[in-house]
Order: sequence, then structure tokens, then C-alpha cells
Amino acid sequence: MNDGRYNILLVLTGGTICSFADSKGERASETKKAQALIVENFRKSDSLYRSESCVDFTPCFLLDILSENMTLTHLNTLISGLKKQDFSLYDGVIILHGTDTLAYTASLLSLLLAGINIPVFLVSSQLPIYEKEANGNDNFKAAVELTVNGITPNVYAVYKNSDGKMFLHYGCHLLQCANHSNDFYSSDMTEIDEKSPMLKGKKANAKTMLLDKIDSISSRVLKIEPYVGIDYTSFNLNGVKAVLHGVYHSSTLSVNPYKDNESHPDSVMYLKKMCDSVTPKIPIFIQPCDENAYSYETTGIALRGGIIPINGVTGETAYTKLLVGLSLGYEGSELVSFMNTDINGEFIL
Repeated sequence: MNDGRYNILLVLTGGTICSFADSKGERASETKKAQALIVENFRKSDSLYRSESCVDFTPCFLLDILSENMTLTHLNTLISGLKKQDFSLYDGVIILHGTDTLAYTASLLSLLLAGINIPVFLVSSQLPIYEKEANGNDNFKAAVELTVNGITPNVYAVYKNSDGKMFLHYGCHLLQCANHSNDFYSSDMTEIDEKSPMLKGKKANAKTMLLDKIDSISSRVLKIEPYVGIDYTSFNLNGVKAVLHGVYHSSTLSVNPYKDNESHPDSVMYLKKMCDSVTPKIPIFIQPCDENAYSYETTGIALRGGIIPINGVTGETAYTKLLVGLSLGYEGSELVSFMNTDINGEFIL
């Protein structure tokens, strides 16, 4: 706290919450303009903490992009900017971020900032904040109020869905917004009473932030989703250190035909042979998948063939955790062990 006031670091990255439309109605991110407007709207709100004598905001401009344009290069800019911050100067952090890739950034920061001693909120909006129907202003207000009310330090997202209910999500539990929807969900999301958002939250298991142990992340994970007609010869493994393969809803994926150790380009076992043919071998992880999921012949063939199951985490967290593990220099059994080690309560499913 600074001079009796709560000091919140306001990190701006862009997204719809920071966007403004031009004369043609096309939106583009303008973070400096958005920073002034969202603070102004908060000062005009009905929050008990709206006055400058109660809460102060320190702006930090790290990115100015629409979140669908998020890349690992941009994420590294965000990481670099956060590494330079002295978090002891602040009572909380609010990161303005677009909705399209929100769950990926939330998952990544949940891992990198686990153990931080102040709360971190990712705040988005389904519309630009100057529009009456935008939920971004309410999301921002809730993040401020939760900070002032002393929520347990961790990485969170707050978001009001289209039914008017606002929810608190743990960052590593957040799921990507579905197609044709503006709503966000997580397995243990908690509804926020906007008039009295007194939620306890929970502390991360980590004591030392991984943010201090890595300089950057690189694109060394190949993420594949199953689909009818998949042809594994189409995938390039150059530079790949790990493969994360999704499954169908019943934890299955194509291994057919697979007889007498023969595999075909539409079988994941063909991909396994491709990954085994390079030095060092590239591990294939499938997610979500119970390691004992042998009830389907297909999954059993994949698991017995050396494909590694990941269970209990979201797909977004599995992906970002692989990026972090590789950035820490883990390979082979060390990488598998890291993927099965709890960092910030990510094992939930």
C-alpha cells in the first residue's frame, strides 16, 4: 500500500477491451487511449473504492495487439516486461487482455507467477469499453474490488457472461471461449456478488516463481487436434521437442489400421514412428487421457506403444506447461515428471 492507498499495476496488452473503431467500424487496439478511459469509467462507477484517495493505478504498456494476433514472441515481450517489475511496490496487478487467446495467457501466467505475493487478474471485454453493453468495465471493477478486499494472491480471470452473472476463474482452469459464444467457463468457477465480492481464493503451491527461472519460451511444441482424414505425413517435426495430441471426447484417437506392427499415415502410431526416428526421440503426449484408459482398444494401443497420457489439466494448461518445461531445459523423463508435478493447483479434472 502506498500512502494509505492501494496501488495496482495496470498492464495493457490490447484486445477488444483496448480497441476503438475507426470511421469504417473496424476495430484496432489503442492501449493508451483505453487506459485513460477504463480508469475514468471506474472513477465514475458505483464502487466504494472509486476515489483516487483509495486506489491508484500505475500503467505499464507492454503490447498493443488484438489477442488473436498473440504469438510466442508477443508472450515473451509480456514475460520480459513482467520480469522487470518490482511487485513489492503494488497491492495487485490487472492485465487487460483480449478474449480470443485469454485462456492460453492465463494458463501460462498461472504457471510462471505461481508463488507471487499479490493477486493478478486478467480482465477482458466482449465489446469495446465505450459501448454500453460492454462487460469490460464491470470486469475491471470486480478485479479492483477483489484486490482491495484481500483475495489470496494467485492468478485469476474475472468475466461477466451473457446471462449477467460474473465469475471468478483460476487462471490455469480457464477454458477457451467456445465458437459462437462470448462466455467463459472453468470447472470450479465461482459467482461474484458485485455488491460485495468477498472471495477468499487460494494460494499456489509454488514458493519461487518460475518467471525468475526462464528468460523466454520458444515454439518447440507441436499441438495437434484429431480430425477425420488426418494425415501425419503433413506434419513437419523440424525443431519440435514435444508433441501434444488432443483426443476425441471419449479419450480416443485414430490408430486404425494397425496390425502386425504396421502403421499407416492416418494412425497416431505412424506419428510415433516419425518421432522415434529422430535423435533425441520426440515424446508424444495425449490430453486429456487417463493413464489407465484401456477400455478402448485404440487408446490402449497408443498407451502401450509409448504415448504419454496427461490427465487432470485443461488443454491450454497442458500446452503452456510443455512450453515452460522445455524452456527450463527438461527433456525425457524430467519433462514427464515436470508435467505430472503440481505447480498451481492445475490438476482439477
